[in-house]
Amino acid sequence: MGSAKERKELDYMDFLQGVGVEKGDIIDVSSDMANVLLYCRRIGVRLVPDHLIDSLQELVGPEGTVMIRTFTWDFCHGEPFDIRTSPSRVGALGNAAMKRADFKRTGHPIYSWMVWGKRAGELLQMDQPSAFGPGSVFDFLDINHAKQLTLGNTSSDSTTQMHHVEAACKVPYRFDKPFTGEYTDYSGNTCLKTYSMHVRPLNLKVTNTEVDRDERGKELEKRGIMKVKHLDEMTLVSTILLHELTEFLTEDMYQNEGKFTVSINDLPGYVAAGIKPEELKFYAE
Repeated sequence: MGSAKERKELDYMDFLQGVGVEKGDIIDVSSDMANVLLYCRRIGVRLVPDHLIDSLQELVGPEGTVMIRTFTWDFCHGEPFDIRTSPSRVGALGNAAMKRADFKRTGHPIYSWMVWGKRAGELLQMDQPSAFGPGSVFDFLDINHAKQLTLGNTSSDSTTQMHHVEAACKVPYRFDKPFTGEYTDYSGNTCLKTYSMHVRPLNLKVTNTEVDRDERGKELEKRGIMKVKHLDEMTLVSTILLHELTEFLTEDMYQNEGKFTVSINDLPGYVAAGIKPEELKFYAE
C-alpha cells in the first residue's frame, strides 16, 4: 500500500458531498475519526485533519458557519476548565480545531464547540449557564435551522439535540443540575463560575439504546430529516436537519410517549418512570 507520505490524500470534498450541505449552512460537526481513518486505510489514502477542516470551511463558504464539537464532562467532576486547553472528549477533530488560529471555542465548559464563519461572533458571545435551555447553543441550532454533519457514524447515534427537547418539554425524569468550578478564559483569567446540564435521578436508568437509534434513524430517513451516505459498506457521512429533528422529537414526546427519544429502565418511552403525557410542559408556555 506504500507509506503514508506515498499515498494520496482523501478527496475531502468528494467525501463530504451528497448529504445536502450547502453554501451558507450552519453545520454542527460530530465525528468518530477512528471510523474515518479505517475507511481511508481500506481505500489506501491518507487523512490530514487540518485539510478536512479546510474542506468543511469550503463546503459552507464565507456565509456559512462551521461548529466542531469539543464537549467535555470533566467540569462536572470538579476538574478546572480552561477554554484554551481543556481537551475535547468527543473526538480528535475538535482537538485539531483547537490548535488553529481561525477557530475559537464557545464558552460553556461542558458543551462547547470550536467555531468559524459568519455566525461565530454571535456564538462566542453566548454565556447561557444552562446547557440545553433557552438561549443555549442547542437552542440556537434549532432556531437557526442548522444541520448536524456527522462523520464516521450516523447522526442518529449522536443526537444530543434530544436533551434540548427534553429540557424544553420539562420532562420529569431530568432536572437542571448546577456545577461550580474554576474557569479560565482566553485572557488567562481564572474565577469560579457555575453552569448546568440536564441530569437524571440516580434511581432511573435513562438510556438511548441501539434499538432506539436504529428505529429513530429509519423514521428520520423516511421523513427526509436525515440523509445518509454509505461508503465501503460503512455509514460514514450523514446530515440531520436540527429544527425538523426538534419538531419530530417534540411530537414524539407528546404523542408517542417518547418512544423514539429515550428508554427508561430498559423500556421504550418515559412510561417506565410512571410519567403521563399531560405532565410534560413546553418551556415557552
